[in-house]
Amino acid sequence: MKPYYWMTDFTPQEEWIDQQGLFLLLAFFFTEIGAGLYGVSLFLGFWRGCLAGWLISCVLGGGFHLLYLGKPLRAWRAVLKPRTSELSRGMVFMILFAGIGAIHIAPSLSFLGFLPWQSDILLFKIVMAVLCFFVITHGFMIMNVITGIPFWNSAILPVLALASGVWLGTQLGTAVSFSLSEGEILTSMEPVARWFLFVYIFLSLFFLWNSAHSSSAAQASLGVLVKGDLAPLFYGGVVLIGFVVPLVITFYFWANSSVLPSYGLASVRVICAFLGDLTLRYTISKSGRYAPLIYSNLVQG
Repeated sequence: MKPYYWMTDFTPQEEWIDQQGLFLLLAFFFTEIGAGLYGVSLFLGFWRGCLAGWLISCVLGGGFHLLYLGKPLRAWRAVLKPRTSELSRGMVFMILFAGIGAIHIAPSLSFLGFLPWQSDILLFKIVMAVLCFFVITHGFMIMNVITGIPFWNSAILPVLALASGVWLGTQLGTAVSFSLSEGEILTSMEPVARWFLFVYIFLSLFFLWNSAHSSSAAQASLGVLVKGDLAPLFYGGVVLIGFVVPLVITFYFWANSSVLPSYGLASVRVICAFLGDLTLRYTISKSGRYAPLIYSNLVQG
C-alpha cells in the first residue's frame, strides 16, 4: 500500500494485528475469557474456577499486555487518564479485578482459611461481577471508540464481547470441572454454555449484517472478511470450527441431557470454541480498514 493511498483508499490497519500487535490480540483474548470463567464460576459458587479464571486473566492476559507495551516500567502511565482514555479505563478495571479478585478468592484456599473474611460475602460477589463485566468488554470497547475504522465502530461489538467471554468462560469451566471430577458443576454449567453459544452466534451474524448496511468503509472491511483474502480463514475457522461444530455437539448434549456430557465430545467443543473465537477476533482485527479522508474515484469505483 503506497503512503498516499491512506488519504484516498480504504487502508488496512496494522498497529493492532501485525508483528507485536498480535500480543494485544492475545492479551484481550486471555484477559476476557479468564474474566468470563471467573464470572460464570462466581455465579455457580465454583471457587476453583474463580481461581483458574483469575490466573488466566491476570497472568496470561496481563503478561501479553506487558509484552505489547514493550516497556513495562513505563506502562503505569497508561492508567493516568481514565476520564478521557478508554485504554486507561480498561487498565484501571484490570488492576481492580486483579487486586480485589485476589482478596475475594483468598479465603477459599485451604492454606488461607484463617483469614477473617469469607469469599461468599454478597458485596464481594457484586463488585467482582461488575468488574468481570468491564474486563470482558474492555477489548472490543477500545476498538469500538476508534471512529476512523467504521467496521469496529459498532455498538454490537461490546455486547458480542460479553457473549464471547461468557461462552468461552463456560468452556474453560467445563475443562476445569472435568479435571476435578466436579459433575455437579458440569451439569449446572451446560445450560449456561448452551444459551450463550446461541447468543454468541446470533450477535456475530448480526454484527456482520449490520456492517453490510453501514458505511462504505465498513462494507469494504466486510468484503475482505467474507469475499477477500480472509474468506477461507473466516469460513473454515469461524463458521465451521467456531459455530457449526460446537452447535452440533451442544444440540447432541441437549438431546441427551439426562446424562453428563462425554469427555471426548466436550473436549472437542472446548478446542473448537477456542480456535473459532480466536479466529473471529483475528479476522475482525485484520479486516479493519481506515475510512479515506478524500473519497476519490478510486474508492467510488
